[in-house]
Amino acid sequence: MNSGKNCEYLFDLHCDTIYECEKQNVDLLNRELQFSLDKLPEQVRLCQCMAIFMPDDLRGEEAERCYDRHFARFRRQLELYPDRVAQVTETAAVSDLLRQRQYALMLTVEGGSALAGKLDNLYKLQNCGVKMMTLTWNAANEICGGAATDKGFTPFGLEVVALMEELGMAVDVSHLSDKGFYELCAFAKKPFVASHSNSRAVCGHRRNLTDDMFRQIAERGGLVGINYYREFIVPGGVTHSIDDLLRHVHHFLELGGEDVLALGSDMDGVVDIHPCLRSLDQVPRLRESLCGSGISAAVADKILFENAQRFFARLHSANEEN
Repeated sequence: MNSGKNCEYLFDLHCDTIYECEKQNVDLLNRELQFSLDKLPEQVRLCQCMAIFMPDDLRGEEAERCYDRHFARFRRQLELYPDRVAQVTETAAVSDLLRQRQYALMLTVEGGSALAGKLDNLYKLQNCGVKMMTLTWNAANEICGGAATDKGFTPFGLEVVALMEELGMAVDVSHLSDKGFYELCAFAKKPFVASHSNSRAVCGHRRNLTDDMFRQIAERGGLVGINYYREFIVPGGVTHSIDDLLRHVHHFLELGGEDVLALGSDMDGVVDIHPCLRSLDQVPRLRESLCGSGISAAVADKILFENAQRFFARLHSANEEN
């Protein structure tokens, strides 16, 4: 194994591969999924946020069982491939971990229904190593309304965010309703993340961020991951050129996003990934595309790895101080 010297580093804030592994009964070394452990060139190191996805139709004990089942699948991957992957237990140590393994897996949750309406379940997620939670999917849950609703936070949701901040677990607003987003801005005390959301000014999908939303995240020291899903890139989803995705990057950079932007692929969460990026082995070409579009190598490195690494290192340090 390469020691990590002269390697290229990537940090992806969101994929749904664990959910698909469980659904299709496959592992992280596979031919079926967009993410597979054999697809990255040897010199590339990847910190991949692995989301346990919670479908909108699951609540209560059924949601808890869903989370438990997928967490067991995640743990099994660590046992199967110890020479290739390791779980991120301390977010400040991502770079060190990638000098030892090609993949660092950061466990996250997509959908706060995993808590089943119980605040104590946040401690359970923390003990599992969950470092970030997307508060909702598209519908409303016990915490807040999702992107398909006009609902805001519940009293329980306010408690959840406060405890997440106390525990050093990143709050993720991708999939949150517009009303919920601005309510969060009013009471959040720490920076938050949109792990896989693009620009609504470039593509007017409700799942994307308005310019003001992006500024709100940036002013707080947060993070925004660029999503590869075609429907979030261009209206109607018909895209064949990487330039369509780069328009979102450049727009966010014009809004002051140099230290905010990251990757949020949504691999294995959607079928219609951008054709230039629909497999993990294509992602390392992103650096060439970013630089070819006029973005400096230093800024490209921030987007590909450094911004996310720095955000989670700060999150860890702030939690240590509490």
